[in-house]
Amino acid sequence: MKKFLLFFLVFGFSATVFSQNFSTNDSTVVIVDGQEAALNYNQGITDFNGGNYALASGDFTKAVDINTKFYQAYYNRGITELKLNLDKQALRDFSTAISYNNKNPEYFLARAIAYCRLKNYDEALKAIKKAESMDYNPDKIKYFYGYVYYLRGDYKKAVDTYTEAINKNSKYAYAYCDRAAAHIKTANLKAALDDYNTALEIMPSGYYIYVLRAWLKAYLNNYSGAIADVNTAIEFDKDKSLDYLNERAMIYAYFKKYKLATDDFNTCVSRNPDLPDTYINIGNMYMSQKKYALAEKSFTTALEKDSKNIAAYNNRANAKELQFNLNGAQSDRQIAENLLKQLQQ
Repeated sequence: MKKFLLFFLVFGFSATVFSQNFSTNDSTVVIVDGQEAALNYNQGITDFNGGNYALASGDFTKAVDINTKFYQAYYNRGITELKLNLDKQALRDFSTAISYNNKNPEYFLARAIAYCRLKNYDEALKAIKKAESMDYNPDKIKYFYGYVYYLRGDYKKAVDTYTEAINKNSKYAYAYCDRAAAHIKTANLKAALDDYNTALEIMPSGYYIYVLRAWLKAYLNNYSGAIADVNTAIEFDKDKSLDYLNERAMIYAYFKKYKLATDDFNTCVSRNPDLPDTYINIGNMYMSQKKYALAEKSFTTALEKDSKNIAAYNNRANAKELQFNLNGAQSDRQIAENLLKQLQQ
């Protein structure tokens, strides 16, 4: 997992709440052409909130097939497509939702996210500016500007913009978290630690912040502090304990405590043997130990669980290359490239 991601990307999207930063009334179904569209829409919300994103996308598709002007369904299908990394499809759906309802600033912010993920930063900024012109919450507008600047690589401007958001709302925990990520990019680790600390003071139940802070402490060579933070997340956020256990295993591996890391990874496998990320993380641990054959085997297992996992193909290519299997490495990289193109279509 990439560390220090922007906070609402870490936490993901909700079909009824886009990011953790603003909500809509789109979960309240209006009477549309036929109750079947509304029923499919409701099922989409249920499937999304249960983490069944492919099913949710199909549900929203059924809704818009019945009522082609069902803008809430287009919007929520777009959110689902972002979860599935189908950024171009998401952009089309957000644009369609806006064509039927151009009064909702959150639709423009959603479109900004899609543009940004497609690296079209100028259009992303225009979309945010449109939401700003509709008198949307000024602290959240600044937050989204910061998000674009961060992904564009303008980390100092991101820090400054997140600071503006914080100045408008001193209790804006998510802005502190994302400013921390920008501080890390500018090598200001003390400021990043201060921001994570403040975010946790504001939102002590934001247990993923403990994991973010754990990684920062790891990079500061504070082993005991890093493990203590991730243990707190594991203890109190049972719903995500498997994710956090994977994180702890990676922190153990970072400190070369491979026995402890292996024990945690084995627990993750026993709890969910079909999760490809665990096998990718195990493979990465083997790569750091220069055990390339074992790494290749782990990446292959990940692909047995998810045959379209781009990271697993890329990582297996690296393992093959280091074993001088250049043809195999090239084949895996080509597959990864083709899968990426399919996602971007």
